[in-house]
Amino acid sequence: MPYTLGMGLLWVLLAVLLGIVIGWLLRSVGASRQLARARAATTDNAELERLRGRLANLEPVVAERDRLQSELAEARAGGPGQPASSVAPQPIAAAEGEPQSPPVAPDVDAAKSVLGKSVTLDDLTVVEGVGPKIQELCHGIGIRTWFDLSTTEASLLKTMLVDAGPRFQTHDPSTWPQQAGLLAEGRWAEFKALTDQLAGGRAAE
Repeated sequence: MPYTLGMGLLWVLLAVLLGIVIGWLLRSVGASRQLARARAATTDNAELERLRGRLANLEPVVAERDRLQSELAEARAGGPGQPASSVAPQPIAAAEGEPQSPPVAPDVDAAKSVLGKSVTLDDLTVVEGVGPKIQELCHGIGIRTWFDLSTTEASLLKTMLVDAGPRFQTHDPSTWPQQAGLLAEGRWAEFKALTDQLAGGRAAE
């Protein structure tokens, strides 16, 4: 009888010990999963904050560009409270690559005879080196017309490409404003002469 009682107590103790071990293992697995989820959430939040920071850096630049364009338009129109004739428009040299805002839209129908293809007004993909995806990026920061692109600093365009990811970082936007300026003014022959010297938007080596 004492032997049977002792064996019974031993089995009870073993069962309790086994339950404790199994419970500890289950808690460990649960804790590991929770930690992994927390780390993933932390990584996502960090990436989100990084993207928000870059967007915050771009927004003031775009706002400043829009402000300068507005001031330039007012100056060319004579400014608030001034007659338009008091300020004579000053042409900007073509070499600078920043044409004046055209008073009327260029004649895109005339472009076909020079470029050998039809073009759509303010289609940014006409610019050598700009494809549909890059056009979407430009639209995302407020660049929607040839003139918008012509008055945008190449450094801002480069920042836009870098922020968009590795697949866009190899593009060189240095000639895009100049190309867009010629398009905005309808200077098709000069545009063709320039792009004939380019390869993917870059100056041919």
